[in-house]
Amino acid sequence: MESFFKPAVLVMSRLKYPQKFALVGLLLLLPLVVVGSQFLVQINNDVDFASKEQIGLRYGDPVMLFFQHVQHHAALSSVVLSGAVMFEGQLAQKEADIEAAIEAVDAVDQGLGGVLEISGQWEAVKQEWARLKDQTMSLRPAQSIAAHNILSQNIVNLLTIIGNTSNLILDPNIDTYYLMDTVITKLPLATDYMSQIRNYGLRAAVTGVLTREDQTRLTILSGLVQSTLEANLSGLGYAFGANQSLRARLQVPLDANLRAVDEYLTFINREILSKAAESNLRVGAVTISPDDFLTAATRLIDQSFTFYDTVWPELDDLLQERIDRLTQRRNMVILVGLAALSATAYLFAGFYLAVVRTIASLERASLRMVKGDMDGQFEPVSRDELSQVAVAFNNIAGELVAARDRAIEANRAKSTFLANMSHELRTPLNAIIGYSELIEEELHEREDDEFIPDLNKIQTAATHLLALINDILDLSKIEAGKMDLFLETVDLGTLIDGVVTTAAPLVEKNANRLEVRRADDLGQVYTDVTKVRQTLLNLLSNAGKFTEKGQITLEVKRVIEGGMEWMVFVVADTGIGMSEEQVARLFKEFSQADSSTTRKYGGTGLGLAISRRFCQMLGGDISVKSKPGQGAAFTVKLPAITPKAPEAQPVTEIKAPPLVTGASTVLVIDDDASVREVVSRFLSKEGFNVRVAVNGQEGLRIAREFKPDVITLDVMMPGMDGWSVLTSLKADPELTHIPVVMMTIVSDKNLGYALGASDYLTKPIDRERLVSVLRRYECKRPVCDILVVEDDSQTREILCRMLDKEGWHAREAEDGLAALEKVAEEMPELILLDLMMPRMDGFEFLAELRKTEAGRAVPVIVVTAMDLTPEDRQKLNGQVKQILQKGAFRQDELLSELRRLVLDLIHQRMPDEDKQW
Repeated sequence: MESFFKPAVLVMSRLKYPQKFALVGLLLLLPLVVVGSQFLVQINNDVDFASKEQIGLRYGDPVMLFFQHVQHHAALSSVVLSGAVMFEGQLAQKEADIEAAIEAVDAVDQGLGGVLEISGQWEAVKQEWARLKDQTMSLRPAQSIAAHNILSQNIVNLLTIIGNTSNLILDPNIDTYYLMDTVITKLPLATDYMSQIRNYGLRAAVTGVLTREDQTRLTILSGLVQSTLEANLSGLGYAFGANQSLRARLQVPLDANLRAVDEYLTFINREILSKAAESNLRVGAVTISPDDFLTAATRLIDQSFTFYDTVWPELDDLLQERIDRLTQRRNMVILVGLAALSATAYLFAGFYLAVVRTIASLERASLRMVKGDMDGQFEPVSRDELSQVAVAFNNIAGELVAARDRAIEANRAKSTFLANMSHELRTPLNAIIGYSELIEEELHEREDDEFIPDLNKIQTAATHLLALINDILDLSKIEAGKMDLFLETVDLGTLIDGVVTTAAPLVEKNANRLEVRRADDLGQVYTDVTKVRQTLLNLLSNAGKFTEKGQITLEVKRVIEGGMEWMVFVVADTGIGMSEEQVARLFKEFSQADSSTTRKYGGTGLGLAISRRFCQMLGGDISVKSKPGQGAAFTVKLPAITPKAPEAQPVTEIKAPPLVTGASTVLVIDDDASVREVVSRFLSKEGFNVRVAVNGQEGLRIAREFKPDVITLDVMMPGMDGWSVLTSLKADPELTHIPVVMMTIVSDKNLGYALGASDYLTKPIDRERLVSVLRRYECKRPVCDILVVEDDSQTREILCRMLDKEGWHAREAEDGLAALEKVAEEMPELILLDLMMPRMDGFEFLAELRKTEAGRAVPVIVVTAMDLTPEDRQKLNGQVKQILQKGAFRQDELLSELRRLVLDLIHQRMPDEDKQW
């Protein structure tokens, strides 16, 4: 555990307190700023979205007035061209009204047309009106009706485009969406159809006869009016359901509008269609005067525009309320964020000042002790951990004098021992060297050279031995540390992939290129993965640090030398290189190439020394070749199978009670022996059968063999960690249904394949896979009720046919909203759910379904063709029932929570008749 935090400890230990506070504050502030800014950006986007919808409403309002006048003009033109000259004055007045309406739209277009990018479409409508106005009196009645119909259709299209460009069509809320649908789509269509009915009816009132073609048109148009209003009424029903206050404000005008439309259609049928039909379409069959018909029809049609004038402000008010809520939320986020930041800064400053004050007091007390004043006691100024450390300073102060004396005495004894040992070892060697030199001189004097070469060899060997003894004596003064090896079998290619992924940013920091050269099949090795990885990362990091805009190469190969297989890693760069002198001291502790290198590139000089020590512990070594300005090449040579592994400490076997027949089984996967023992004993006392595994591979093996009811899984394990085990569990069809309780010391980890849906199928559907999944959830044929939620009708039909053929009863729903209605009618035993659907997608449906206790109990199988992101997988909220954080609970609380989860999970999986607790 300490090794995990070693980098953090090294970093923090090298920083002063202001730097520590700045670093921690930055790390805390950065994610908050990122999340807060993203939240504010989303709120601003929502505000802009709703504001643009309001722009669309403001643009559409005068267009609707223009639309109303054009429809009146169509009726008057029809009756005038049919011979009723008494309406020519009204026609001229209506043309003046239209010109005034055009000016109103122009005024709005000048301010908002550019925002909506709709000015071109409005100009086209104006030109169409200008042509119609010039040609009106030269047209026949049928031509006038057709020309006005085209203009009206263009205005309806313009309103639809306004809805598209102003976001109205994309409104996210149910109430505002259906109000938008009313004012942008349904009412314009309905009034257009009713206006066409009025035109054809007026022509019949003027001529006294209804042609068979006009009879057909009136019948079709009446049906279109009814279907449009029925669709509008259905949409408003959704709006009222989502916002009950709308019903109180709009029900009365809505009823008035419906009555007016019904009265209008009845009026048309009574005065035009019925009389014409009774007289077999003879001349004189239609007896109502044009003036009476126009007055009655116009009064009833205008009721729809009156209803528009009621709905439009309601929609605008709802949009403004949304904008106000979003603005208030944005302001609240800003205020709370500023308050939190201010409070954090204030507390940080107070914390720093308290630390500084305590440190200053400690410094004063230590200076007194250095000067020999052992009576001075440190006076605590706070009650935090640092002051507790300072209080301990007082406890040891009384012992310092005696301890110092003992240390001096021990140091003197050690020095005496080393001096004596040095003397005892050096004395005979000095004698050997001295006497050999004397003999050499005497032989020179006698001119006897026969034994001089032998004497030189003796002197050289003795001198070398003396140097070794001096080194050994110096090395004995340095305390030796202890480091264990953790050996495991690993795929060498996978190990290299991980190293390259981690090292790539370090290499590319100075604009370098990393090239990896390796064989296709490197095979497996038995080694300490952590130490090999750390060694390679250190070499690649150094290469990236001392190289700029250059080439860095990692070459990996397996060789056979001396009857052994070796892993050979060569890390070469095109960087600054080193001289022979620099290479000579490269692997020494606290040493780099030279002092200038340390100043320029930083570092402690321990990396290569530690890396070399690691390699030597593993039975290998590091060598280097380099020249100044030509880069360096480090070669790491390690045995493929580490020959010596440290003796593992014996693990105390868990003496669990004998297995109980019929009891539920819990598999405990944890590399910590004490955790395994505590959890196993606790669960055994609770009446469970307990199986244990010391690592991920063993856990998967036991899970496949015994099929436990629940698995508790540690995250931090060597080799195959808990998330890798979880991925393997979810990928195995026989194990994916087993609930998993994670036990970890970390709290933020991507859950990977922790799907919240009960299972996951991809399109196209494999029949056998579908059947096997359904059988896994004990969905018994033929009584099993399965709800298929799929927006694609063909896919829905295929699924239902599959299920029906296999003997299950399938109901279907085209989207999430329809599915909720089906669920409300009768809760199914199983749900097949597509994720991407209109109106309400699969994620939203799941969220609504899980709000009820009955809905939470229904298994849901996701059927989709989409690629799930990690965020999507977490939204499915799943088979990992809970993550228990070690350290966040006392031991008794942790075990109690674990017992509750295990009991609950097993209880959920038992048949109803067997549930006793």
